[in-house]
Amino acid sequence: MGRYRKLECLGDYSRALRNKYGLGVGANYKPWLRVQDVRSHGHSGKIFGLKTGREHHVLSENESSLFYLAEFRDDVVDIREQFPLLPLDLSVRISKIIGIEHPKLHRNKELWVVTTDFLLTCSNGDDTWYEAISVKPESGLQDKRAAQKLEIERVWWELLGVSFKIFTNTQDAQITSRNIQWITSTERRNERVVTDHIDAILSSIKPGTYLIPELCHEISRIAKSPQGQELNILKYMLAHKLIKADLSQTISSSGVISIVSVCRTHKALRNAG
Repeated sequence: MGRYRKLECLGDYSRALRNKYGLGVGANYKPWLRVQDVRSHGHSGKIFGLKTGREHHVLSENESSLFYLAEFRDDVVDIREQFPLLPLDLSVRISKIIGIEHPKLHRNKELWVVTTDFLLTCSNGDDTWYEAISVKPESGLQDKRAAQKLEIERVWWELLGVSFKIFTNTQDAQITSRNIQWITSTERRNERVVTDHIDAILSSIKPGTYLIPELCHEISRIAKSPQGQELNILKYMLAHKLIKADLSQTISSSGVISIVSVCRTHKALRNAG
């Protein structure tokens, strides 16, 4: 883990910018705040991004949920977490105009750089747009000061023509996120998956509800895969959306999966790769 960075004054902010924190896109983006830079509450961590090819720094369980949900979207092509609202004088001006005190450090009353938890870059192939998302627990929305900080963010992004959203980690969102985490775990560990018999497996599977052990047995029979590989093959097909499942129901802990639709060929994915 990298060294803790002090962010307590304008000099620290200038040094952070010189070192490219808060700048870049894709694999080259460096979040303004990293896991080691903030006080941990036990739920911070790093998640390897399949679309960016870098580690993403999430500072809470709620941020982790949002990350998995966002990355699994087909239209999201880049995710930048802990995105700084710079230049600082713009957020200061916004604060003055809307009559809200700008965030400051408690220890020295220095101005604090406001960050938005996630900035998503989205594309449908023809158009590109951005979505800024603040992650907040349901209880946090009742806090007056938290609401004021959110208003600074909202106005900032509105001035840039970017939609601003607030994400609360509902029970449904948690279930879907955990399913995505399970589905993509093999990909994130970069484990090798034998895909030679994917087309035959897809031809055999029909939409419906399955016990995972029984589905894995069928995959193993068709693919003649080594023991244990069949679950990785199933996750691969789910991760690449060759099979689409109902993610609103728990999968790994229940041992049951409801398949909604099946792509009949793996060829297009192979050619794209």
